[in-house]
Amino acid sequence: MTTSGLTWEIARAGGFVAYGLLTASVSIGLVLSLKWRSPRWTRFITNELHRFVTLLALAFTAIHTLMVAIDPFIQFTPAEVLIPFVSHYRPLWIALGIVATDLLIAVYVSEWIRPHVGYAWWRRFHYLAFIVFALALVHGLSTGSDSRAPWAIGAYIASVVLVGALISVRALPGTGEESHPSIAVLTVGMVLVVGFWAWNGPLQPGWNAIANDARGSGSTTAPGQGQVPGAGSSGAPPASAVPSSAPAIAGQPFTDDISGQLVQSTDGSVTMTAILGSSGDQLTIRFPSGQGSRLAIDGATVSLLAPDGDTCAGDIRGLDDNQLVAACQGATSGSAWVLRLTLAGDGNGGISGSIEATPQ
Repeated sequence: MTTSGLTWEIARAGGFVAYGLLTASVSIGLVLSLKWRSPRWTRFITNELHRFVTLLALAFTAIHTLMVAIDPFIQFTPAEVLIPFVSHYRPLWIALGIVATDLLIAVYVSEWIRPHVGYAWWRRFHYLAFIVFALALVHGLSTGSDSRAPWAIGAYIASVVLVGALISVRALPGTGEESHPSIAVLTVGMVLVVGFWAWNGPLQPGWNAIANDARGSGSTTAPGQGQVPGAGSSGAPPASAVPSSAPAIAGQPFTDDISGQLVQSTDGSVTMTAILGSSGDQLTIRFPSGQGSRLAIDGATVSLLAPDGDTCAGDIRGLDDNQLVAACQGATSGSAWVLRLTLAGDGNGGISGSIEATPQ
């Protein structure tokens, strides 16, 4: 696994663990507010558990942020992972994660200023934890490379059901305490809105093509999503196509679907020709020899021909998990590109998959 694959895997794992710990922290806080007791767990122990889980959530958020920042593939600047809306990659959705982190830090620190502001104001301020949870949920769905994986969908649904149920129980105690039915209705409404948005957005194949639209460049999507470095074929949504109005080698990062054929020559070399689903660019890869069902990568060449005649040609550099990594240079523009290809065969010479490209 390359450095990019390793950092991206740690970033993905850190983000999901942080979200799980955030869910646990919010849930424990709600249990405390419900005054549920156990003879084996005093309130002091539960309070300390709540603080510890929140601190762990912050720690894994820091790991997630650090790995994203140092990942050499997307190439975030320090400002892009710390300041909302300045990211070159999915600025809106990245900003939600940054704001959620800042608010979580504020909620955690508020515990230490509680004696100075009083319980009532501290409790009001603590409600920001629910905003943190909502922002983290949307951030994970909109930027996570595993959002469409069944296990990830199940984890998101379980967290929302757990937190939503506890909020509803807190709002409708049924024990003579004051009820707040409007909060329960608002909670259900928010769950339905987020569910509708997720179903029609991040959970749909076309999400990658529009997720980076905050800067008016909806025709492109930055690398690292759809199929991320080192992600493998399981758990990562397929790359989405860019509109045909944006040629693949026009100078912008892009992802696209590809389909084509493998043809073996009498000398043992293999040529793959494929078409990018949206732009119509022609991708050609020539493997010098084959060994059974395996293709030799050393010495393999790649070329990408745009409809306007410009060609980006270069070499296959190696494998990053299940992805072929290639470098090419435009014949007309002279610009250099890194290409990542995820391919699958149908057993009859047919090839399908996705391509990610980013200018260097």
